[in-house]
Amino acid sequence: MAIVHELSWSTSRARTFATCARRYYFDYYLSWLGWDRNAAPERKQAYLLKKMSRFPIVAGDLVHQAIAEHFVRRKQGADSTFEGARDRALAALRGKYKESRDGLWKARPSKLCHLAEHHYEEPQIDEASGAAGAYGKRFVERIERCLATFFESPALAEARDAEPGTWLACEELSTFELFGTKVYAVPDFAYRTPSGQVRILDWKTGRPRPADRFQLEVYAFYARERWGAAPEEIVAEDVYLALDEVHRVTFDAAALDSIEARIGDSIAPMQAVHFDADRGVGDPAAFPLLAAGSEAAAAECKSCNYRELCDRR
Repeated sequence: MAIVHELSWSTSRARTFATCARRYYFDYYLSWLGWDRNAAPERKQAYLLKKMSRFPIVAGDLVHQAIAEHFVRRKQGADSTFEGARDRALAALRGKYKESRDGLWKARPSKLCHLAEHHYEEPQIDEASGAAGAYGKRFVERIERCLATFFESPALAEARDAEPGTWLACEELSTFELFGTKVYAVPDFAYRTPSGQVRILDWKTGRPRPADRFQLEVYAFYARERWGAAPEEIVAEDVYLALDEVHRVTFDAAALDSIEARIGDSIAPMQAVHFDADRGVGDPAAFPLLAAGSEAAAAECKSCNYRELCDRR
């Protein structure tokens, strides 16, 4: 069955919409159908740029994959060790760097790594000066530090050792409907504790951000909708692996009702500008650029995949 363009909502999509409407347009509208060999050139270009990543994101994804693999191996009765997880993640990091540097991604742009740092020839990725080595070392160390926290932190022992029969989610893409819109939720890990709580953990490889708490709140709302969890039995935690810190949030019925209202407030303006990208590319002016020279543009444009489309290299 052919996939159909539709409006959906997630915390990451909402964050993009709130941060830069033009990037949101490129991500969810102009790039649509860009994978098709018969697509218009502007759609193909937007799709290729959308599929790019950045080294911090690649490193973070590899940490998530290593942790998910820990739970898969436990379920299979196989050994799961820090050393094994670290070595596999670092080998993958080196492989992805080479895919990007050597242009291997061109054969399979949706599957192989294409780094924005290489695409835009950013100075931190220059090998001749030695900058690339120093840049890469940062993420080698970050992966090692994050995985060491996961495998060794006493605060995570109960989650690490939870029996598979208690698991509720592990990096699984799930949806529910709210305000006539499909809502995506992907809890990193969730399980029922021996005391009956529903504990939701979100692995973070960077530093705390204001948006992190809202993501936890959406997961808590999802726990009530999907698993029938009472608000008072839900505990959600941001686990900042690089810092070895756990930030915990608890809930009551009023808090979950407030979260539902906040999701609705986020969906409404997205619905107002939504159009069917199967039928055309729409009007980019409905998704305005950040003002050139503004503080917001200075913060966002320098690392955006779509700089060449906005002529902000």
